[in-house]
Amino acid sequence: MKRRHLMLAALPLSATAAPLAEIQQRLQQPALARGRFEQDKRLAGFAKPLKSTGDYLLVRGKGVLWRTLTPFASQLALTRDAIRADHFQLDAGKEPSVRVVTGLMLALLDGNLAALQAQFELSGSLRGAQGWQAELKPREAALARLFQRIELEGDRQVRRIQLFEAQGDQTLIRFDEQQREPAPPSPDEAQRLA
Repeated sequence: MKRRHLMLAALPLSATAAPLAEIQQRLQQPALARGRFEQDKRLAGFAKPLKSTGDYLLVRGKGVLWRTLTPFASQLALTRDAIRADHFQLDAGKEPSVRVVTGLMLALLDGNLAALQAQFELSGSLRGAQGWQAELKPREAALARLFQRIELEGDRQVRRIQLFEAQGDQTLIRFDEQQREPAPPSPDEAQRLA
């Protein structure tokens, strides 16, 4: 399977450039990724997080199919031009913010630091022989109204995303069982990501 490496040529030279360049070398981004996720959503003022689990299919250049299995089943498809769920659809042609939201989520899931650099200040650190962590702080006021910061962790792939929202909520997404040679999209999956 061909793998492509993340290009970070646009990153400014700074004290963080060396770790970010090393993160680029560590990340391998296959054309297709499948795995399982666990998500904990902590709402400000609530003691217990809302937990969900499921699986995902990421097709580079197409989008992601996010299937929640517990606590109840649902499906969400994010493409560059649309957000489709079980009972609604938002199109970028009618809602320009859809492209911003889907672009951000696809870049986070993909670990595409070069794409994220336009909207966030990036810093990174290395962890052991394969691991890394990156922190993103919003550059623009519109994003700062949504996020205080975002943290990514991984090795050859993104393994953890943590969103620290401006209003105090937090979302932690952990990825596991990421398949080395995943099956291609089924006809139904391909249609959902079309």
